[in-house]
Amino acid sequence: MFKANKKLFILVPLLSLLISGCGGANSEEGAAPGTGEGTNEPVTIKLSNWYAKKMDNWDVVIAEFEKTHPNIKVEFASAEDNNSNEFYKKLDLAVAGGDDLDIIMFSNMTYLSQRAGLGMIEPLDDYLAKDGINFADEYTADTSIDGKVYGLPGKSSQGLVIINENHLKEAGLELPKDWTWDQYMEYAKAMTKTTGDKTRYGTYFHSWIQYGYLVQNFGQSLNSNLTTDDGKTANIDNPYMRKSLELRLQGEAEGSATPYSEVVSQKLNYRPQYFNQDTSMLVTGSFLIPETGGTDTIPASFKTVFAPLPKLNAEDPISANVSGDVLSLYSKSKHKDEAYTFIRWFSTEGIVLQGKNIPSWKKADLNDVVDRIIAGSKNPDMIDKESLLYVLENTKATTTATAVPYHAELEKVLLEEFDKMMLSGQSIDATIQNAQTKIQKIIDSKS
Repeated sequence: MFKANKKLFILVPLLSLLISGCGGANSEEGAAPGTGEGTNEPVTIKLSNWYAKKMDNWDVVIAEFEKTHPNIKVEFASAEDNNSNEFYKKLDLAVAGGDDLDIIMFSNMTYLSQRAGLGMIEPLDDYLAKDGINFADEYTADTSIDGKVYGLPGKSSQGLVIINENHLKEAGLELPKDWTWDQYMEYAKAMTKTTGDKTRYGTYFHSWIQYGYLVQNFGQSLNSNLTTDDGKTANIDNPYMRKSLELRLQGEAEGSATPYSEVVSQKLNYRPQYFNQDTSMLVTGSFLIPETGGTDTIPASFKTVFAPLPKLNAEDPISANVSGDVLSLYSKSKHKDEAYTFIRWFSTEGIVLQGKNIPSWKKADLNDVVDRIIAGSKNPDMIDKESLLYVLENTKATTTATAVPYHAELEKVLLEEFDKMMLSGQSIDATIQNAQTKIQKIIDSKS
């Protein structure tokens, strides 16, 4: 969900996404010289992130890494609140305060790009060259900026659709294996059901503005963001943006999508909307796959089946943009070799061992990865493996250009115009024209 002259593998809103491992990580051989493994002095490296250590199996990951790398200890530095936005605020404060940092995780390339431009991130090209690693042969995601690799991808999140199987069967619908956005809205309408004064909506679109331009943002590899890929022109007046806005208004008019006014006024969240069965299907990312099998807080009470991301045109290939976490090396780290060793190990066999996400590592065994994710859920029978594998195996994972550093400023403009359309009756034409003009003005001011 991001762009500029840089390449991204990411994000959004939204936006989840595959692996299992043979010895491609080479935990011993793959380390750059001077990792501390030939000395008697243990080195402690700090892993800065926002995840929950036990819930997300980082305790398992770290224990295994330290077992195979006895002279490298890993300090897990996290607020454990799964809030990456707050993490970035704390990260910038830590850097400004001169704190010792080693490995920094980013939720997408846009946030990494902003800090790389400030000299905060060490390129990994020399480390990869020493290991004889060709990045493109190893990972589906592209984490390069201006030709340099600024991190290795962890989980890979690609767009897909999760559907309540009971609601699908109740409506007499077949699980789609190849469909368009128009068909998606037909399914949403068919699964919408009103009982008394209670409506179960066929679909739910979250409040994130990425869902305002989802056709463009989730599925288009070229010019998928709010600027063209060269960062010079506003990218609002195009067929993909128009279709996105049409879908949102269609959901409102037909009553097949949770009303936007309720989403924003009641601060609704996509997880309870789906798992409490207030909606039948979601456009989401593969990061949500483990939760469809239930968690400690929300058990799975129904079976989830999976469908590929819809397409604008029937003849288009099944594809989805990928985004996800990136592990980067802090430029002022005192233990760069050791930090790189962990980054490389985790981005390969470590993330497979974690059993929570689809990795970006190409050499992983997808079937094994899916089995681990399903087995690690609270209610494994509630994840339909067959349809999940179909989606993952038949979706072309595409990469987009990294967003311009001021991308959030552009999204704020689009959100303002989107709200006028959804809440105040502004036309699609006016929404597109206003956003195009205002965003171009911001782009020109940055030149």
